[in-house]
Amino acid sequence: MIIDQKKIDEAVQTIQGYGGQGILNCIQCGACSAVCPGIHAGFSLLCRNLIRELLNGQLEEIIEDSSSWGCQACNRCTEVCPQGVRPQEVVFAFRRYQAGQLAFSASAVTSQMNLYETGHAVFSDPKTLRKKVGLPEKTPTSAYNEKARTEIQTLINSGPMGELGLF
Repeated sequence: MIIDQKKIDEAVQTIQGYGGQGILNCIQCGACSAVCPGIHAGFSLLCRNLIRELLNGQLEEIIEDSSSWGCQACNRCTEVCPQGVRPQEVVFAFRRYQAGQLAFSASAVTSQMNLYETGHAVFSDPKTLRKKVGLPEKTPTSAYNEKARTEIQTLINSGPMGELGLF
């Protein structure tokens, strides 16, 4: 269902306010999608796909789609974007929009819990594989840094997600 332009404009303005300022600069070239590990893993609502669906008025169809939570925050999309869109920031801003609308699917709760507990929306313990290839078992990320996890938890608790009482 295509929604009216006023609702689209309101959503875009909100997403821009949440950090996705470059959303209207997207020319749908596909550079971001070509390098996105989330897209390659089957999360369809990332990068240009998210922007296209939103700007084409498909907000009702995508608002509860959990694919936006598949972003690994690798920032490859931002590195290759010729228009300075910063797709990762648009995706994260859309997540904030979803949370503000209380419109994320039940499957996204797992991602939220992972984010709260480890600092990563999608997390698998890499210790065994890292040890096997001769790397230190613990990665230098929030998953193994108590201070970083506490900061992330404080941010989550003080925002709209904290108000939901999931954590």
